[in-house]
Amino acid sequence: MHIQLPRILILCIYFIYFKYFKYDDNTKVKGKRYTLVGVYYIDKVIYPKKKKKKIWFNSKDRRKLLFFSFNNDLARNKNEIKKKAKEERKKEKINMSFLTGSNVEEISCPCDENLFKFESISTCINNEIYQTGINESVPFIQVAPMINVTNRHFRALVRLITKRAQLWTEMIVDNTLLYNLNNLDEYIGFNRNEHPIVCQLGGSDASSLAEAAILVEQAGYDEINLNVGCPSTKVANKGAFGAYLMKKPEHVRNIVYEIKKKVQIPVTVKIRTGVDDYDSFSFLKSFIETVSSAGCTHFIVHARKAWLKGLDPKQNRSIPPLEYAKVYDLCKLFPNLKFTLNGGVKTIQEAIALLNGYIPQKNKINSENNYYISVDDYKVNPLCGVMIGRACMENTTVLSQTDKLVYNQDIPTTAYSRRTILEAYKMYLEHNSMLSNLSSAFELLKPILGILKGMPGHRIFRNKLDTYIRTYSSFMHCSDILAKAITDVDNIAPGCLDLPLDDQRMQQEYGQGWDMQCSLAFDGFHCFRVPLGDTEFRRSPHDDPYFPYLG
Repeated sequence: MHIQLPRILILCIYFIYFKYFKYDDNTKVKGKRYTLVGVYYIDKVIYPKKKKKKIWFNSKDRRKLLFFSFNNDLARNKNEIKKKAKEERKKEKINMSFLTGSNVEEISCPCDENLFKFESISTCINNEIYQTGINESVPFIQVAPMINVTNRHFRALVRLITKRAQLWTEMIVDNTLLYNLNNLDEYIGFNRNEHPIVCQLGGSDASSLAEAAILVEQAGYDEINLNVGCPSTKVANKGAFGAYLMKKPEHVRNIVYEIKKKVQIPVTVKIRTGVDDYDSFSFLKSFIETVSSAGCTHFIVHARKAWLKGLDPKQNRSIPPLEYAKVYDLCKLFPNLKFTLNGGVKTIQEAIALLNGYIPQKNKINSENNYYISVDDYKVNPLCGVMIGRACMENTTVLSQTDKLVYNQDIPTTAYSRRTILEAYKMYLEHNSMLSNLSSAFELLKPILGILKGMPGHRIFRNKLDTYIRTYSSFMHCSDILAKAITDVDNIAPGCLDLPLDDQRMQQEYGQGWDMQCSLAFDGFHCFRVPLGDTEFRRSPHDDPYFPYLG
């Protein structure tokens, strides 16, 4: 008590002194510096006329001045000072234009909805742009890089469905290659028929990324992509790369410059439309200007901003709204650059509509009957391509019409039906039996888990594969496991695997017929509610031979 009393008296005197007394104009305390809030410091200097105190922002070098009234209490102005400092910091960080060196003014997006004309999906697909004169070197359709998904087995499956879509590897960290020089085939190995193929690198050190790029080029890849859009916590926060690099456009420019000095193949950058509070169109425009000055001419834009704190990667793919208009605006502002759109594309028909300059109407992207609005002056600089990600992972058959609708070529014979795809993939497993020693059975069979999505037998196919992998993988080859699962689907849903993939109407009729058979099987089946606690009345559906097992 005796020790605390003097401290309380000192604090009271200190408070009264600042509250009711003024400093003398001749007080020489200019050289002293007292901590105010966090990293902000105050110089106690008196201005004779305005009686303002001067606050240096952040450090002596930057010399950004903020002012507040001298007569106001310091404690009451903490929040106001922090708010002003945050606004000043935001204004300074937005000023990142490498080419102009001046402030980038906020501009309104040219894609105004009032200027658009509503069109149906059939009008978009039948547009003349991709019906004649197709440039075979342009990757109109690209399969997005997905961690633990787009490995060499998944890419082999996609190549059975489309020969023309551009494939991407999953993101590979630069140090992973540099520390595994004796085992590079495990990380960057690929099959000859996977061309065109892009290797995506992740990292933040320019020299390490440049050395890794040399290894990628020597492996035979067609392009190298720098990941500046991954919102994963491990990548962005701990690794300080991915979407975190969007906050440092000059550093991204230096990375691109170092990589291009080492390799001859094209170098692209995959970004988001914004990150955290850096989501204005002026910031995005400035970022493109800065990075393109190092020689990058192709940007893949995920049309969503990324929240590095508060949202996980899955939420970052759905919660931030799609901003297709920003991507089209970049095409107009930078006619000498190429842009690929990524995000929210579910079908190849939607991709074709976007390639032709039609944006899905708001709040109707997931509806069955989509309506699109045309982009004004789209032919000035059309999209280079459209990237499909999660939709392809969940059901690879969405790519079955890519070669026919986009490139005006015949589809591969292996992509006629789901059975032809599965039989071809079974041959891939047989001919590459050595892969079983390097990869687990689940990794080899994971790419085909969603091939029956939306069709009868989908659930039984996944369940059977999972059961067989757990039971027989130790002594049975993966191709035999797949054959057993195919047999089970034939028993449950005969003819489902043989439906042509290009005939949507036949597939819908088959599904409707299957639903009708299931409903007839339930006729006369008396249902009653069983109390949650009465477990003795419960029966498994498998106990009744007439109980239909729904796929």
